Amino acid sequence: MNKSVSIIRIIILLALSTFVTIFLFGEEQGDSAWTFLQILIDKGLAIGVCYLIGKLYKRWSKVDPWLMAYDKMCDEVMEAPNPAYIGKDNEE
Repeated sequence: MNKSVSIIRIIILLALSTFVTIFLFGEEQGDSAWTFLQILIDKGLAIGVCYLIGKLYKRWSKVDPWLMAYDKMCDEVMEAPNPAYIGKDNEE
């Protein structure tokens, strides 16, 4: 059951991210005042869902083993630099 809960959480985060992408980068076509209001509503919804994603991820990354592993993997990458770029600063 733990795997299924982790998968459901990841699917929820991906679905919300897709929603944000569509509403943030989508543009309304037209020149009326209603079109401008729709743009404001779309961007506001996108920002609100971004906030929701952040809150959910922060909450779930403390209890979900897959998200904890992802955080650990990201921390390891940030600690170890890319070996292809070691010494490039010294050459210039």
